[in-house]
Amino acid sequence: MELVNENTGVAEKLTQLFVVEGNKRIPVDELVAGDIGATLKLRNTHTNNTLHEKGKNLDLLPIVFPEPRLSMAIECAKKGEEEKLATALHQFREEDPTILVEVSAELKQTILHCQGDMHLNVIKWKLEHQYNLAVNFSKTKIPYRETIRSKAEATYRHKKQSGGAGQFGEVSLRIEPWYEGMPEPEGLNVRGRETYELTWGGKLVYYNCIVGGAIDQRFLPSILKGIMEKMNEGPLTGAYVRDIRVSVFDGKMHAVDSNDMAFKTAGTMAFREAFQAADPQLLEPIYHVEVLCPEDQTGNVMGDLQTRGAIVEGMDTEGHFTVVKAQVPLAQLGNYASSLRSFTQGRARFRMQFDHYAPVSFEQQQKLAAAYKKTAEAVEA
Repeated sequence: MELVNENTGVAEKLTQLFVVEGNKRIPVDELVAGDIGATLKLRNTHTNNTLHEKGKNLDLLPIVFPEPRLSMAIECAKKGEEEKLATALHQFREEDPTILVEVSAELKQTILHCQGDMHLNVIKWKLEHQYNLAVNFSKTKIPYRETIRSKAEATYRHKKQSGGAGQFGEVSLRIEPWYEGMPEPEGLNVRGRETYELTWGGKLVYYNCIVGGAIDQRFLPSILKGIMEKMNEGPLTGAYVRDIRVSVFDGKMHAVDSNDMAFKTAGTMAFREAFQAADPQLLEPIYHVEVLCPEDQTGNVMGDLQTRGAIVEGMDTEGHFTVVKAQVPLAQLGNYASSLRSFTQGRARFRMQFDHYAPVSFEQQQKLAAAYKKTAEAVEA
C-alpha cells in the first residue's frame, strides 16, 4: 500500500499494519476509522502528519498537546557525553512532542520540560537503558532580573602600562532607574540619546552628555559595549539588568594610550560601581496560576498556594469545579505539579503563564547576592 504524506508531499509505503497491546504487536490486514494502529519504517513521516491515498488531499487537524507541568535541568554524569545526550533528547522530542528541550544561555542550563514525575522517570529510564547514558537532574535556576531604585554617579580610570603603548581611559557616568516619560537628565548637556530594547525585557537609555571634547566621540560605542557586557551579567547576582538610564558626562583620554579596549573596561567598571551605589533591587518572575479542582479541594488548594507566597486573586466556577486564580513567584512552583497531584489525589490540574517581575524581599536579595559573591570568589580562586 502506498500513501501520500499531506504535510511533506512524499509517498510512503506501508508493508505491515499492527494493533498494539502493551508490548505486543498483533498483525492485522486493515485498520478502519477509529482504530489505533501502528506501522514500521516510515522515512519521512512525523508526529501530527496526515497520510492519505493519492488524490484525496486530506489534512486532519493536528493534536493539541498539553503544556509542560514540570521543568528540570539535565546534565551528563560523565563529561564528554554532551553530544550523545543532545542526540537522545532530540530523538525523544521527535517521538513525544510533549517533551520540550531548552538550552538556556541565561541560566547556563539544559532544561527538560515534561508532564510530571512519571514522565521524567520514563525519560531517565530510556536514557540509561536505550542510550547507556547516566544523567543528573537538578532544579532549574530562576531567571531573576536586576535594576536600581535611585540615582548614582561613578568615575573609573583604567590605566595599564606594560612597555610600549599602554591603556588609558577614564569615564564618569550617572545611572538612574528608567521609566516611560521621565524628564531629561538634570544638570547635564544632552548631545545625543539612544534607546535599546533589551532582548530579556526592559530598556537601556544611553545619553551622550560629553562637553568640551573630554572623550572623543569614537570611544562612546566602546563605553556602551562595556556597559552592555555588565548588564548581561549584573553586579548583584549575575542576572540580566533592565530599565536603566546611563548618562556619560565626563572623562579623560590620552593621545597615545587611549583605545577602545581601555574605554570599554572603564565603562564596565564605572557602571558596576554606580550600580552598587544606586540601591540595587532584585526582581523575580511572577506567574499567573489557575488551578481547576473539585469544590471539596478548594480550601486545600488555597492553603497550599498561600504557603508558597501566592496572592489569591479570586475564584470562578467551571461546571462542578472551582477555578482558583493566583499570582505566584516562580521560585515557589518547582514541585507544584507533584504536590498538587498528591494532596488532591490527582483530581486537580493547573496551568501557569508568566505575568510580570516583582521585587524580592530584602532578606532573599541578601541571601542570593551572598551566594553569587561566594561562587564568583571560588571561580576566581
